[in-house]
Amino acid sequence: MNNMLRSRAKIWCDRLNQLMKENGYTQETFLKEYKSRYGRGTQANVSRWLRVGNAIQKNGVSKEIGFPSYENMLNIAGFFGVTVGYLTGETDFETFEIEKACQCLGIDEETGKALQNISYGKSICFGCYQIKEIGATLRYLVTSANFPRFISGLRECAENVYRKNHPINYIEKAEVKIKKEHLELALQCLDYQQFYDEKYGETDDFKDNNVEPTEELLEAISLLNTAISQNYEDEVSSEQAVKLSEYELQKVYFELLRDVILEEHLAEMTIPRYGEEDFIQKKMERESDCPTM
Repeated sequence: MNNMLRSRAKIWCDRLNQLMKENGYTQETFLKEYKSRYGRGTQANVSRWLRVGNAIQKNGVSKEIGFPSYENMLNIAGFFGVTVGYLTGETDFETFEIEKACQCLGIDEETGKALQNISYGKSICFGCYQIKEIGATLRYLVTSANFPRFISGLRECAENVYRKNHPINYIEKAEVKIKKEHLELALQCLDYQQFYDEKYGETDDFKDNNVEPTEELLEAISLLNTAISQNYEDEVSSEQAVKLSEYELQKVYFELLRDVILEEHLAEMTIPRYGEEDFIQKKMERESDCPTM
């Protein structure tokens, strides 16, 4: 195998093993269902399918295990509900349907699958029994005029938190501009002052510490003091930005909640109690039978 085929072989093995693991199959249980569905297959076949690209010894000669026949590749892909291209690494989308939907919506596969799992009830406790109600809830959520505002606000909040957690260090930027021979002394002299007070007289920290306040040293101290102020201002500003974005996000969330929980939506999102569906159906039939005035 050339390098490209080896890469595809590794992806094939990784994804096939992962699909078997996700669906709870051992080689034996997979073979049993595969034979039941397609009428053929052996334990040796399954073992080879899971080791494509691996080297084996045959008649004293080292040989790499090749891909299954295309018919078997189609069967294996169909068995797990994915495409051959997904198994071989030509695409990261498991199905053509998901790929088209994600491309249409401008989202990646992970987001598409997450939405699919919500709508199918897979990612919600007891969701498989509430598919209709979950679908209605999801529909009213994403079609609300406030949903785009909520997503935009969430992104902005995330950015503000990121800026707060990863601030620009202006001191480091200032240090780059200062010559090495002046930096250590400048850091030491940050609080040094040179002024005259009528009450206390002359204050000269530089003179008291035998430091010559050269123009370069004073400029370095000025750069560092400015950087310290910028760091502090950024810290305060970031804190305020996070709090404000969280507050705005909470406001939009409650507006979104009101959009979804409207009286005309409630029946579609409500799980009927035992016998309630029959009662509602009979009531609707009885009302439809009543003559109009």
